[in-house]
Amino acid sequence: MVFEKGSPTPATYIKHTGVWDMQDLYESMVDWFRKRKYKFHEKIYKHKQPSPFGVERQQVWQAKRSETEYLEIVYDVYIHVYDAHDVEVKMPNGKTKTFTKGRIWIEIRINTVYDSEKEFDKKAFYTHIKDFYNKYILRKRMMQLIHPKFRAEMYNLHAFIKHRLKFESDEYEHAHIGGVHRKPSL
Repeated sequence: MVFEKGSPTPATYIKHTGVWDMQDLYESMVDWFRKRKYKFHEKIYKHKQPSPFGVERQQVWQAKRSETEYLEIVYDVYIHVYDAHDVEVKMPNGKTKTFTKGRIWIEIRINTVYDSEKEFDKKAFYTHIKDFYNKYILRKRMMQLIHPKFRAEMYNLHAFIKHRLKFESDEYEHAHIGGVHRKPSL
């Protein structure tokens, strides 16, 4: 069946040019996933040779959580930093802190994976049960691609990242799409 590998959703993107605290962003995003009981994995970290414009870094993260024995939620986060320079900033309390100046691109995708451990592929009888379950019981849920609960959680993460990057916006807000009507939790 088409849905056996999982159902992808549209990605959300964040594009930012300026100064931000990369260490704080990294730690707070990992903490955000761990508070929600996701298993976090940093799949790829690339630090490319500095050019006259600055350093280029790529990070690929994956966070997984089993909702049920049959359903697994997977976040794929891609972070690409261009033209990055480390900048020492003196804080109001007198301490200096290292910030990153450059451009950042963040892509967030959430996928639902059905039977991720392939328990139903061990015997032909179980495969038929799985096929029946997908076609007649889960079909409506699969056609929605992603449950509104997880879509709202993805938009909450999107708003949380924008909050950590110190975005201010009076335009269209993604946080309100999924029914989240409060500031992202820190």
